[in-house]
Amino acid sequence: MPHPGVRINQYEMIKMIGEGGMGTVFLARDLRLGRRVAIKFLQSNQPELTQRFLVEARTTARCQHDNIVVIYEVGEHNGAPYIVLEFLSGKPLTHLTENGQRLPYTRAVEIMCSILRALQCAHEQGIVHRDLKPDNIFITESGTIKVLDFGIAKVLQQSQNPSEQQPGAPRMPSPLELATGANTALTRHGTIMGTLKYMSPEQWGIGIEIDHLTDIWASGILLHRMICGRHPLHPLDGNQLVVTAMLELPMPSMTEAAPTDVPRELIQIVDRCLLKIKEQRWQSAAQLLAALEVFLPGRRTQTLQIDESPYAGLSSFQESDAGKFFGRNREIAAMVTRIRDRPLMAVVGSSGVGKSSFVRAGLVPALKRSGETWETLVVRPGRKPLEALAGIVAPMVATAANLADEVEEQQKLVDKLRREPGHLGHLMRVRARRDSRRILLFVDQFEELYTLVGDPNERAAFTACLAAVADDATSPLRVVLSIRSDFLDRVAEDQQFVAELSQGLIFLGPPSREGLREAIAQPAEMAGFQFERPDIVDDMLDHLETTPGALPLLQFTAAKLWETRDVARRLLTAQSYAALGGVAGALASHADRVVTDIGPNKAPLVRAVLLRLVTAERTRAIVPISELRELSREVGEVQRLIDHMVDARLLVVQALEGGKGSTVEIVHESLVQGWPTLRRWLDENQDDAQLVDQLRVAARQWQQKNFDAGLLWRGDSAAEARKFRARYKGPLSDVERGFLDAVIHYEAAQARRRRTAIITGFTTLSMIVIATMVLLVIVQKSRTAAKENEAKAIAAQHEAQDRLEQKERAEAARLAAEKETKKAVQETQIVTAQKEEVSGELVKSKEDLIKERDTANANAVAAEHAQRLAESNERKAEKAENEAITAREATAQANRELQKQLDKERDRRIQLENSIGSKAINDLKDFSKKDSEKLKPLK
Repeated sequence: MPHPGVRINQYEMIKMIGEGGMGTVFLARDLRLGRRVAIKFLQSNQPELTQRFLVEARTTARCQHDNIVVIYEVGEHNGAPYIVLEFLSGKPLTHLTENGQRLPYTRAVEIMCSILRALQCAHEQGIVHRDLKPDNIFITESGTIKVLDFGIAKVLQQSQNPSEQQPGAPRMPSPLELATGANTALTRHGTIMGTLKYMSPEQWGIGIEIDHLTDIWASGILLHRMICGRHPLHPLDGNQLVVTAMLELPMPSMTEAAPTDVPRELIQIVDRCLLKIKEQRWQSAAQLLAALEVFLPGRRTQTLQIDESPYAGLSSFQESDAGKFFGRNREIAAMVTRIRDRPLMAVVGSSGVGKSSFVRAGLVPALKRSGETWETLVVRPGRKPLEALAGIVAPMVATAANLADEVEEQQKLVDKLRREPGHLGHLMRVRARRDSRRILLFVDQFEELYTLVGDPNERAAFTACLAAVADDATSPLRVVLSIRSDFLDRVAEDQQFVAELSQGLIFLGPPSREGLREAIAQPAEMAGFQFERPDIVDDMLDHLETTPGALPLLQFTAAKLWETRDVARRLLTAQSYAALGGVAGALASHADRVVTDIGPNKAPLVRAVLLRLVTAERTRAIVPISELRELSREVGEVQRLIDHMVDARLLVVQALEGGKGSTVEIVHESLVQGWPTLRRWLDENQDDAQLVDQLRVAARQWQQKNFDAGLLWRGDSAAEARKFRARYKGPLSDVERGFLDAVIHYEAAQARRRRTAIITGFTTLSMIVIATMVLLVIVQKSRTAAKENEAKAIAAQHEAQDRLEQKERAEAARLAAEKETKKAVQETQIVTAQKEEVSGELVKSKEDLIKERDTANANAVAAEHAQRLAESNERKAEKAENEAITAREATAQANRELQKQLDKERDRRIQLENSIGSKAINDLKDFSKKDSEKLKPLK
């Protein structure tokens, strides 16, 4: 035998999962196709067993059916033949029938109907199973019934010696075997074939030909075992069961062991399977199947009230409609099987596939028929999911004496659930144990948690509460969600919750064509009616089989046909179907007719109401009626409109817990997708749909927070709100209008404040510019004055130089005058001497001398004046030089002051740019660049 890790062709062995007398079964991995398979290896090398093994493979391969295990390949490894089969994850039927366990008769019938469909396929191929027993019936985790080991018993008989198979030569147990119970199998080569407890009389070798009726006998034994919990011949066991072959002794009726709720007609069906004369049994698997299908869930005839329709229309099926719910038996069985081991499950499917109906009218009634006591709690998340949870458990702990106290208690419960998510599970477990029952919490429309609840913390608190309820498979609590498949990825935001939920997913696809046929025909037959022509049903199926949301459309069309039924002939007529416009026209024509009946004057309000009942993601929204009333200023107008559409089955109203009002929603999502008028409105409103949703939520929060200005939209949102207010023609509630007006007013006030700030900034900037320009003028004047002072200083220097030169010339003149005076004195002395010599000439030249003396005196005076003028000019030159030095110092001080002003202006410009961010600052930058050269310090 191979061991884990060994590769045989494309198959890699994973582990051994079973071992029996004939062989060993391994779980393996198909590396080529990427799937898990089961590989059954034959342990014996006996030619007969090898032949039997291969015939089993060929026989099973001929039977292609959903309820028969699939064979992929036959091969040989090291001389040992093997079969590659589909891998089945689940448990054999033995798991449900051992230790005297009983199944609800409806569940037993469901299982047996699947077995009979497999037998019908095999019998049509000329194959008789001959070893039908619980070990050979497998129930997968998805609830599918699989029949195993076809053809084995037949091969055993064919391999026997012909002489041993002649009539009248049976191999009967010896008296010793009967007394001791030895040789209980009696299935070895050359003896009686089969498993004693399930062998028909003819299999005991009494000379009667073995055919497909042997499988009918085994089916009866299986039914008896499942319903009554024991074999019909209990307590006989082993070889004592040889009494089966005694044709003169009839089998005991199931009446002796059946529970009291088992219908008498079903007991008769089982008893007929166990008639020892095989010609008196049901003559085919198909015949027995038809007899049993009447007892499938919802298949039994139900008495209807006068004018009661057997169809649900657009409404979801409720638990009370279980008798009208058809086409989902296989899925219900799978769900019932899995929910026993999985405390948290989700029914996932597309919109309109029938998720809510499946749980309410399928799963819940099936659980309650299981013999256990179940209580069902149904909740939808809505806009306040924690309040919804508190509402269903509040009655379990209620102590309030009046409505006010009840509201306060519920609010405290909400707060506690937010703080302690496990408190919800605690309350429900206490309730379940106190009443000795199991509780199913059904969270319908789970996608509302993401379409209606914007706060991620609120969503996380809700999923934490659910996870705390479904935390233990041994607990009496179960949680089932229904969620649209396109929202399944949103659950991943809570990693712990999605990890638990992912192990319990049930994907509900559209009903098969056969399931849709049952959903159309069976309700009418239950009420005693039939379709006038088969092609009516075929036409409906042709339209519905590939149509999204087929199930509600089917129910609606059938309900409209029922309204025009021919009571006298008890028919649903072709004429009525043609007048209805078939499936395609049924829904649209009805909805359009309702809108037309309301009248054109109310059409805008109808449109506004319906648009409010659809989210931006085009899912149904639950909206308080009080909110919709605000769409019209006329008292009662919206309420009358809603009442009319509720009566027309377009809308449904539900009361809130504690008498807090009511909510309204579109009756089914198929209206959102299948009504052209509403689709057109949604397309026209597509750009505004999301904003309207956001406005609705924001306005309510604003109102609840006492109109807090901090909740008003800002920036781009406010600008979009202003545009929306101008273009939107639909009605808005008072709160929404008030919110928009407040947003626009607040934004306008903010704009005014911004304008004021900008104007102030520009004014300040202008003042700075003016001050800068004045400073420039002052600086320019200072520069001019400095230049003038410098010029004056230079002129003063020149003047002082001139005066110095004049002084020098005056000094030279004085010296010359002194020289002349000395010369004159010398001459006078000479003259005096000469006078003495020539007295006569002195007298004669006396006047000339006097004149010369006067001239000398005048020259002396002039020299003295020139000396004083030179001294004055010297003092002026010194003063001019001091003034020039002062002027240069003033120029340097002016340059320093100018630099300080420029630094202050730069700092002021930076502050202003940071505060107002105006384009004017950029202009100033250009200004500064252009004039910076003018403002450079003087050198």
